[in-house]
Amino acid sequence: MPEDTAAQEPEEPMAGSSSEAVEDGGNGGGGNGMLGPLEIPSTGRLLVGIGAAAMVLSTLFSWIESGPDSFPNATGIGSSTIGVGLAVFLVALSLLLKAKSVAATLGMALGTFAITLIFIVLVGADSPLLGFGAWLGLAGCSVAVLGALTSVYEQSQQEAEQPGLELNPVVAALGAALAVVASFWLDWYGGSEYLEYGPLNGLDSDAKFGLPVLILGGLALVLIVELATVPRMVMEERRQALLMICQTAGIAISVIAGSNVLAMAVFGESFFGSAPIVALVGGVMVTRSIRQASNH
Repeated sequence: MPEDTAAQEPEEPMAGSSSEAVEDGGNGGGGNGMLGPLEIPSTGRLLVGIGAAAMVLSTLFSWIESGPDSFPNATGIGSSTIGVGLAVFLVALSLLLKAKSVAATLGMALGTFAITLIFIVLVGADSPLLGFGAWLGLAGCSVAVLGALTSVYEQSQQEAEQPGLELNPVVAALGAALAVVASFWLDWYGGSEYLEYGPLNGLDSDAKFGLPVLILGGLALVLIVELATVPRMVMEERRQALLMICQTAGIAISVIAGSNVLAMAVFGESFFGSAPIVALVGGVMVTRSIRQASNH
């Protein structure tokens, strides 16, 4: 009996350690332990992803119905949309592949919404030539804008300090001024009657691409002047909000003007003038002049 008892005593701690190992394996070897915690996207990011997916799909449909059946037909990613569909496709892929800052997401969504709406107005909302892809693209851009605005609200509700932004006022003001000047003073888009009637500015009813550029560039210019002239009188929280608005405007201007530049560079649409290039440079200057503060 003493020998049997002595032989059984070492087995008790082994059984205990075995049960602990089973418990550890159940906690650490399960699904979350092996795969890691599941990341649930926020409402804003989810809406942006849904909108961007719809934008990508829209470019695979026809934006211009050229035939009775219109299938197969030139899709929105081709030259039929004068660069608008290609810009929507590239922006949507960028939003899907990598998470952007709130300002970048909102600016890209606003820019694609503006050019898609302008394309629909230029073709005619009640025109039989307008295809399903244009409407799907506009719906996707609208959802992406809603998601970006939701992300802005979610970020404002967070308790953690967000990295601050700093401004180079000279570069930003010059970029905004270039965008404003390009919108109405330089030739933008002449349409199919370009050679007959000559160049048109961006505010003409046959162009319209300069109208959102003028609004966004003017807004950015006013805010930049305010930030540069009275920096100490503006509360830091409001100052950061104004900087984010300026950055959003710069990105949106870059998307709007970039769609026309893409049409010139990729599709050889020679009826676009010099205004898109100048506006694109201005939008990039505004965007690049606002960066994360180095000491934060």
